[in-house]
Amino acid sequence: MSKKVDVSFMRMVNTQADWQREVIDAGDKLLCIVDAYDKDWGPCEMIAGHLSNFYFDLGEKYGMKFVRAKANEVTDLKEFCGTAEPHFVIYLSGQLVETIAGADIPKIKSSIESKAPSA
Repeated sequence: MSKKVDVSFMRMVNTQADWQREVIDAGDKLLCIVDAYDKDWGPCEMIAGHLSNFYFDLGEKYGMKFVRAKANEVTDLKEFCGTAEPHFVIYLSGQLVETIAGADIPKIKSSIESKAPSA
């Protein structure tokens, strides 16, 4: 059996108010990498270990935060309801800057390195 990855570094968004506070109001110093998931499928566990590595390996260099958001409860994420495919949406200063379909680890890392503000 595989070991569960500690995802305590990730913020959980379960309501529109959480979304506003954690992502839209995060400011221009934090790139928000959001795992937008459907309530029937859950967040992407396969990539959690990679996100943890990004957080701890790149966190001193880049301003970023990782968020798991229930698409069924957030207006900005409604397009991701009803699908089992993982979707990662990247926000900076409350604006969507990129959408990544699937668990594309190299693309997520590249997005962090090219879009995240320096810490």
